[in-house]
Amino acid sequence: MVNCAGTELSDMAPIDKELFRRGEPIEGEDVLKLQVLNGEEAVDAALKKFGWTGRAAGCIILRLGADNRSATAGQFAARGRLAREEVRLDAAKIWKDAEAGYTLSIKIPDGGQFEFGGGGLCSDFLDDGGVEHCVTASGRGGQAVLQDERADKGIGAFCLRLVCHIVKATRKSGVTLAYSVLIYPGSAEEVTDVSDLAGSPSWPGIKAADGEMPLLPFAATRWGCPVLPLIRTGSPWEEEPVLPEPEELIARISWIMATSEPPEVCKTKKSLLSRWQKYSENPDEFTAKRGPLSWPKPQQSRQTGRISPIILARPVICYA
Repeated sequence: MVNCAGTELSDMAPIDKELFRRGEPIEGEDVLKLQVLNGEEAVDAALKKFGWTGRAAGCIILRLGADNRSATAGQFAARGRLAREEVRLDAAKIWKDAEAGYTLSIKIPDGGQFEFGGGGLCSDFLDDGGVEHCVTASGRGGQAVLQDERADKGIGAFCLRLVCHIVKATRKSGVTLAYSVLIYPGSAEEVTDVSDLAGSPSWPGIKAADGEMPLLPFAATRWGCPVLPLIRTGSPWEEEPVLPEPEELIARISWIMATSEPPEVCKTKKSLLSRWQKYSENPDEFTAKRGPLSWPKPQQSRQTGRISPIILARPVICYA
C-alpha cells in the first residue's frame, strides 16, 4: 500500500522497543520538577529545570484528576523560536487573485503561540490577527501596503498551522520531531470550510518554515517511555503525593504521539488549490501521510489501585 507521498506504509519503522523497556522508576528529583501549575510560564519554567534553553522544543502535558490517581487529559505543546529570521513569501504564490510584485513578510510565532486543541501533534489554525506581518510592494521602495488597500491587490487573509512528526528516536539523544509551519490562503474558518478533511495534519499547505526539535524532557531512566510528561496535578503533591500507574501515563503519551503525520507541502497556490479541489470532490483519494517512524500503540492501564513508593526523596510520590 502506498500513501499520497508515494511512501510504502509497510516500510514505516517502529521505534526501537528498547526505548520503552521498563525496569526503573522515574528519578525522584525529576518527578518533583515535572509538576506545572496553570499558565504558559509554568511550562517554560518546568522545561528550563531540564536544561531547555529557549530553542524550538516539544513536550507532553498530562492533567491529573482531583486525587492525582488518574490522568484525565493530555496534549502536546510546542515552545521556542521556530524561525531565526523573518520569512518573506511572494503574495502571488499564496492568493489566487494577488497581483504580481507584492511580498508578505511574516515573523513566525514562537511555538507557544500555537494551540494544540485536537489532542495530537498538529496545532489549531492561527489566524493572521495573531501573527506579526506586513505586505510590501516592490515598486514602492518596499513601502507597506495598508490593510484597506490589500483587497484591491487580491491579497486576503491567511492563517498558519504547526505540524510535527517523529523522525528520529535513540537512547542517546531521545526523540526528535520534524516540524513545518504552513501557511494557508484564507482565515481559519474559510480553510476549514473547504473540506471536513482540513483538520488532518496531512491536509495540504504551503511551507513557511521548517526544522527539527527535541521532545522534552528526556527520560534519564528506563521507566517505560523515552520522554517524561509534564504534570498538571489535580491537587498539590504536598496534599496528594501520588501518580497514576506508569501504564496509564505511558498510554496517554502514546495516544498523542501515535498521531504523528507529516503534512502534504505544496509550493504554489496553483498546486495547493488543485489538491484542495481534488480532495474535496473525491475525499476517498485523500490518504493521511506517514512519517519514517511509528510510535507503539497505547497499552491499557492495569488500574490496580496499588500504592507503591517510587522515590525516597520527600515529599514521597507514589504510584496509585
